[in-house]
Amino acid sequence: MRKIHFYKAKTRLGILYPPIHQKTLNIGVEDAPDVILTPDFLSQFSYVITEFEFPRPENISKPDYINVLADKLKEFKTLINKTIKKDETQVVIGGDNSVTFSSLLALLERAEDSKNVGYVQFDSHGEMNLYKTSPTKNFHGMYLRPFLDSFDIPQIKKIVKFKLPAHNLFFVGDLKLDVEEKRFFVISKFANVNSMDVLKNKKSVVKKIEDFIGKFDYLHANFDVDVFNQKEALATGIPSDKGFMLADLLPILKIASKHKNLSLDLSEVNPNKKGAKKTIQIAQKVLSTLLSY
Repeated sequence: MRKIHFYKAKTRLGILYPPIHQKTLNIGVEDAPDVILTPDFLSQFSYVITEFEFPRPENISKPDYINVLADKLKEFKTLINKTIKKDETQVVIGGDNSVTFSSLLALLERAEDSKNVGYVQFDSHGEMNLYKTSPTKNFHGMYLRPFLDSFDIPQIKKIVKFKLPAHNLFFVGDLKLDVEEKRFFVISKFANVNSMDVLKNKKSVVKKIEDFIGKFDYLHANFDVDVFNQKEALATGIPSDKGFMLADLLPILKIASKHKNLSLDLSEVNPNKKGAKKTIQIAQKVLSTLLSY
């Protein structure tokens, strides 16, 4: 059984403005770690918990925001690598999905060679905008780009010491990409499967992901619950009108769970929104499956 080191990342620092096509801020997402990691849920694991509470964006002046964001993301990364032990599996629970920046950064620094790290992103969005091309200017839609290419926020760019080759990434989701993301996705030739691919040939998709995962010494799984259809996960920042049903993803999660050097993060559950109970249960099922090996 894995020994799990859960990191409660209580944050919505990556959401300065309402998410795209939404009218309100995703207030409440910072409370997700406490409602997901309940005593009953945790009883199935051998675990330790470390907490990190980010400042609220409304308490930061606009001129200071980028510096605070960069400092806190780096601080959280440092906390992870100071506290994680060699026999523990790193599991970060957000919060908004900008926590992936710190989570992935921590793993890459421990691995030291990004060529040995595979990254699977379960998401309905690419999260790879530049600041200048972002329609919202929210960092939660940019956090992956600094690991792939030059980035136009210098304070963030200088933190990232290791880049991921394009062929080290696999996207699982019905991706809704912004203009710049579409351009970058095409030229980078990222691997991607969507819900229709699974419905057409689930065995082929599972085999493709199994082959991908087997190439790497380390595997990081990034899980945004908006990868699901809103019938499964409504209580999130940007509910998906398409997306996966849980049963469609379980075989993929079981394959990922077998990787001996797995780390992961899960984000974007908002317990203040309609459908929270079911969304929390879905998130817990995802975690239980990924950590079952």
